[in-house]
Amino acid sequence: MLDYIGENLGQILDGLLFGLGVLAVYLGAVITGAIVRSLGGAGSKGLTAAGRYVRGWFFYLRGDDRDIINVTLNTIVDNRLKFDTLVADRRIWAVWPNAYRQAMIRRAAKRTTRSNPVVSFPKEPPPPKSRLGRLRRRLNDRIHGLVASAEVVENGRAQRVRLMREDDYKACYGPLINLVSEKCSNDNALDLALGRPMDEFRFVVALTFEQLHDRRARHLRAIVVWEETLRNFPDECPDVDVPEHRTRFRTLQSIARQYRAHPERFGVVNIWRPKTAGRMALAAE
Repeated sequence: MLDYIGENLGQILDGLLFGLGVLAVYLGAVITGAIVRSLGGAGSKGLTAAGRYVRGWFFYLRGDDRDIINVTLNTIVDNRLKFDTLVADRRIWAVWPNAYRQAMIRRAAKRTTRSNPVVSFPKEPPPPKSRLGRLRRRLNDRIHGLVASAEVVENGRAQRVRLMREDDYKACYGPLINLVSEKCSNDNALDLALGRPMDEFRFVVALTFEQLHDRRARHLRAIVVWEETLRNFPDECPDVDVPEHRTRFRTLQSIARQYRAHPERFGVVNIWRPKTAGRMALAAE
């Protein structure tokens, strides 16, 4: 045995070194791949962070950030305009996950003006008069019919029907109503279901894109106002804490005018509060 090992020692060492070399190459490939993947991940995150920084800098210079939304309660108490935050700043993709809906809201915000900061969506365009316009509309209708259709069975017959598109205002205000309800009415809604005497109040939700003064960044703001306050909104500006808050009063005036004319373009939240002893006695009488 010793003689065999002595005669073939060179071959044994060569095989051992070859195996160690293969193992070293394999481990090197694994480690290199891990390093490359780590650098690639860090690089993509770095590019993402840099892109967000540049975009934030751009919006900072323009005083414009249509990616942020918050919800504020507005009221007039003792002839003084007051408002407070109900829902703090959130990114709009956390409120409206649909990217197409986000783009629609951004475009609508861009169309607002100082005199009318309320976000509104365009009406259905009138029928085109040109031949090319009519052809384009027919093609669009055909594409919509293919994409937005479903097969239903009616009277024993299967047929394809076009799905009804959700109203833009309902789709816009639905998530905002959910946010306000989650913050303000969950517990009282349960008490109402259990039979506890409650008073019901309607609060109007209006999506705005106002600018309080020239140097303040603009962003989407959902304004919540008690419906009775809107219906009896004063013509004269009440007292304000700072002069720039007069812009909020003009915004509320615009909301009151438009709500009287088109209440279907706004959201409404029902808030319940326990009846007081005095109110319960009056109700019993």
